[in-house]
Amino acid sequence: MFRKHTVFQILLALVVAQAGVFQPAVASSSPGDAIRETPGAPGRPVPGHTYKFVFDMNTSYDAALGFNPGLHALASLITEYASYGVDAGHRAIVVVLNGSHAEMALTDASYRRLHDGQGNPAIEDMQALEQLGVVFTVTARDVTSLAVRAADIRPGVKIGPRASIVYLDLESEGYVYSGLKSLMTE
Repeated sequence: MFRKHTVFQILLALVVAQAGVFQPAVASSSPGDAIRETPGAPGRPVPGHTYKFVFDMNTSYDAALGFNPGLHALASLITEYASYGVDAGHRAIVVVLNGSHAEMALTDASYRRLHDGQGNPAIEDMQALEQLGVVFTVTARDVTSLAVRAADIRPGVKIGPRASIVYLDLESEGYVYSGLKSLMTE
């Protein structure tokens, strides 16, 4: 039986081990008859181009699944861009943890204090995404509202201004804004 994060770890390993560019295919009813994308189709990622995304964390841990589906959708997006030859040096991804999702930024010990001993379920997935270059930031306002200190925030998670300022500032630098939930609709 798979551990809850085994599939996620396999997915991330595929991104890291990506050795070449292939043409993504869509499953077909008959073997060997997969529908392929047309070269030069609009919206097709191009190796060498830098892609910048800022995501609003708007998905929560799902106990039935054993993971946060938004974080897994983000890993899938990174994998898909890698399949087009877009490497880590050509993508910049920021995830803003705010509102009810700010607790994801807490260390395991701090999360346990607030949740009757239950560990922070997001840590493993966030660490795996951080290894792929994803930057997580939590708003100072939300850290204050949790009644915790800066030391209670996981190393690597940046404490920043309110979410709307982060989105607007990064959009002015060429980042595209989206919510992680939007990645789960395809």
